[in-house]
Amino acid sequence: MNSLLKLRGLLLVSLIGSFLYACEAKVNVSGGTEVKTTAETSATTSKKPSEEAAKHYNSGVEKAKAGDSQGAIAEYKEAIRISPDFAQAYNNSGAEKAKLKDYKGAIADLNEAIHLTPEDGDPHYTRGLAKAQSEDLQGAKVDLEKAAELFKKSGLTEKANAATTVIEKIDKLPK
Repeated sequence: MNSLLKLRGLLLVSLIGSFLYACEAKVNVSGGTEVKTTAETSATTSKKPSEEAAKHYNSGVEKAKAGDSQGAIAEYKEAIRISPDFAQAYNNSGAEKAKLKDYKGAIADLNEAIHLTPEDGDPHYTRGLAKAQSEDLQGAKVDLEKAAELFKKSGLTEKANAATTVIEKIDKLPK
């Protein structure tokens, strides 16, 4: 049984890297510039964050790229405190928490990102990965199927294919 869990864990950990590049986008709100996040390629209804929130968000992105998940989470948390409807900050915070195996915290952040931007496939995908890592494979498949649907609807074929690939890999895991 322990070896089965290790096998699942190894497969699932390898999957999460396939999509977390989505957390690397920065935002720019000065001078009326549009918000630049991964959500720009997905349908989103989130309001533009304040300049101060964007500064913390961008700092979080840099810390995440440098491997400082705790520092990134702190920056995303501050961005959210300043702009509570900053869906991408919730998404990225959730992704970083999943990296640290805080699946409950990750899923909570991703639930809020989905609440704020229900038509954005990214938080559905990231929540699916977090659920898969926490051994909720059925819940993971539901989220990943929704992500694939939303990505297809938005014309994001590559992302839709990535979600479908993860579902197929989950289906191949030993039961």
